[in-house]
Amino acid sequence: MRMKRNKDMIHFSGRRHTKLGISSMIIGIVSVLGLFALSMISGLRRGQSNMIVGVVGIGLLALSILGFVLSYKAFKKKDIFYRFPIAGATLNGIMIILMLVIYIIGI
Repeated sequence: MRMKRNKDMIHFSGRRHTKLGISSMIIGIVSVLGLFALSMISGLRRGQSNMIVGVVGIGLLALSILGFVLSYKAFKKKDIFYRFPIAGATLNGIMIILMLVIYIIGI
């Protein structure tokens, strides 16, 4: 006789994936893809892009800061899996540093 598989049937711990960690990782991926797209646009225009590209870049920097803050809040929760908050903090932290370096060099 086959038993119906239920989500609560096999549950070894009370840990779950936090929504803050997942959203932080999604924001990090969007930030990486956005920077890649802006780099491609700037490269195709041979460095002569409009002001909109710079404003979108600053928006991506702000989005990365938001993603890092979300992952920090996810770390404070108890009984969670840390896969997504760690990945989100890593992606967003690298993007914050990379974009700040790009803007400092540009000044």
